[in-house]
Amino acid sequence: MAGMKIPCPKCDAPLKLPDRSLLGKMAKCPRCGHKFVLREQSEIELELVESPVPVEGKNATWVPDAPLGTAPVPPRQATPPQAAEPLASLFQESAPTPPPGDPLSFLHQEPPAAEAAPFQAIGETAVVTSSPARRRKRRRSSGGGVWAAIAILLAVAVGGGLYYRSTQSGAMLEIKTTSPSPPVASTVAPPPAAGNGETAPRPVRSFNPVTASSPTSGKPIQLLNMPAGVRLVINLHPAQLWSNDRQFAEFRASLGPLGAWLETQITELAKQPPQLIEEMLIGIILGPRGTAPEVAAVVHFAEPQQRAELLRIYNGTPHQEFSTDVKINNGFAYRIVNDKTVAICPELYVEDLATFQNTPAMTSDNLQEILKGTDRERLVSVVFDPNDLEQHRETLFPAEAGLVVEKGLRWLGEDVWAAAWSVHVAEDFHTELLVRGQNNVGPISLSKRYQERLDVLPELLLTAVQKMNPQRSGYRQIIGRFPAMLKVLSLATAVGVDGRFVRLGTLLPPKAAPNLALGTLLTWDESTRTDFTEKVQVASSTPATQTVDKSKLPLQERLQLKFDVEFRRTPLQEAFAYIAGESKIPIDIDGDALKLAGFTKNMPQTFTMEQATTLQAIYGIIKTYEKESSPLAIYIDEEKNEILVLTTKVAEDRGLKTYDFKANGFQ
Repeated sequence: MAGMKIPCPKCDAPLKLPDRSLLGKMAKCPRCGHKFVLREQSEIELELVESPVPVEGKNATWVPDAPLGTAPVPPRQATPPQAAEPLASLFQESAPTPPPGDPLSFLHQEPPAAEAAPFQAIGETAVVTSSPARRRKRRRSSGGGVWAAIAILLAVAVGGGLYYRSTQSGAMLEIKTTSPSPPVASTVAPPPAAGNGETAPRPVRSFNPVTASSPTSGKPIQLLNMPAGVRLVINLHPAQLWSNDRQFAEFRASLGPLGAWLETQITELAKQPPQLIEEMLIGIILGPRGTAPEVAAVVHFAEPQQRAELLRIYNGTPHQEFSTDVKINNGFAYRIVNDKTVAICPELYVEDLATFQNTPAMTSDNLQEILKGTDRERLVSVVFDPNDLEQHRETLFPAEAGLVVEKGLRWLGEDVWAAAWSVHVAEDFHTELLVRGQNNVGPISLSKRYQERLDVLPELLLTAVQKMNPQRSGYRQIIGRFPAMLKVLSLATAVGVDGRFVRLGTLLPPKAAPNLALGTLLTWDESTRTDFTEKVQVASSTPATQTVDKSKLPLQERLQLKFDVEFRRTPLQEAFAYIAGESKIPIDIDGDALKLAGFTKNMPQTFTMEQATTLQAIYGIIKTYEKESSPLAIYIDEEKNEILVLTTKVAEDRGLKTYDFKANGFQ
């Protein structure tokens, strides 16, 4: 039949067909998009003989006197499955129903063709199924089915969303599959492990030598009881720093006038001596460029204080008429939080003291992020934005420190959003630098850049120190050794990646703290009087003061040179490198020989010797592994003037005679 028309069962829009060859196939209505099976409607005229629907009252049911037409009612077993199960067409087209064990199996199937059931019964059956009685019955009973379908679809949507989150992109790929076959259980991918992606912070954090050597494990610093807008954060423990402990006394003494100035500032701001303050959080609010910064603080006392005593110390005009918790005095607001805590801020920010009592004060996103990586148990912590220090350098630092601050910020880099530096003095001296780079700089590349800059820092400082001319001999000796201190600091610094952060951690003996502090202070002080544009002048040495070049001494004499040794979990390779530098004897480690015996170059060495010879220092390492099946040994090559570190087994295989420490009196 040419030019036949099939109406859409949903909107009655006519669909023109060129011939009968398309009958029985799926079609899509161009108007409403409804999909249905093309079937010839030859007996649609039978709808005209239906009797008019009688008027029905409330809860009335109409039963026809006689069946319409002459067509018999089809048997129940002949009813198509789609008509018997009104929700079946929502989940499948022609494929069998998936097993009920997978509630999300619909994610792996193509959306089925919609409602082909009304057209599967043609002829007389179609007349009966579309009778008014059937339609009224469907209207009365289909309401629950529709709402059940909506509920199922909502549940499926929520479940599908949760499933998509858990499987990330894997679920989306399964949704787009066009295969009508039942899904295979293995196609549901489990959530990807955190180590599969480079951006996942957990696997990187698990291999972080800096966090592993951290001496503290406290909570992050929080800006509680602080005003909004703090841009520079300082957290310190004054009672510990100003204690009578010898190591802290030496550390304070090494700070020189800086320590006395810091004690005065703490006393004036907190109105209490540092010895009574267990912890103090200082926040600096930066205004427009060129204006003086404003200071706020939270003081935590070591012991509970009497409220009457606190009201006497922090006196002033009550901020509220019936409350004495907040006092205003001389431009500052003082809030007594409890018997051990007092919050201090400029009078302008007095309302923030109560607003941010239980939640951290608002600051920049960069500072908020890096504060999460800090540790409030460290002795001193400083959190800052390098751009703020650059813009407010004139008001934050004295003019003499301008060059040092500029060089330090340049060392950090212009692509750094925030940084946190901390120092802790306990059994060991620990210092750490936490850096958050910009999004266009990956943490791995940033860590490599800092490692390179650490390696060249001692050489750059040596060039600057050579231009200095300290007048006092003691100062000259300390400043002259400062580049060597930084070299040790560089070798002992581990660089690790912690998510988006880069951590640089250094662990040194406790006596390194005052030495580094004093060396830094004296070198900076001398730099303010040094003209770095002049060329280095090398003084002519007289025979009386001329030093001996150790590298030109005979090998046997260099083996008897004495120096101090102090290793604290120093890797094997670095320990031999230190001995080689002090004795001026090249020491080569045979890595293949060590690997055959199960040794590595990173085995930690921990021992201390004073005025030990080169051989004694080497034996301090060798004797640790004497009981191994193939112990360590050294071969002294007098022709090449060097020492080879290997194992006794490999030395025997090569025919090399190792140095016998036992025969030479070493115990």
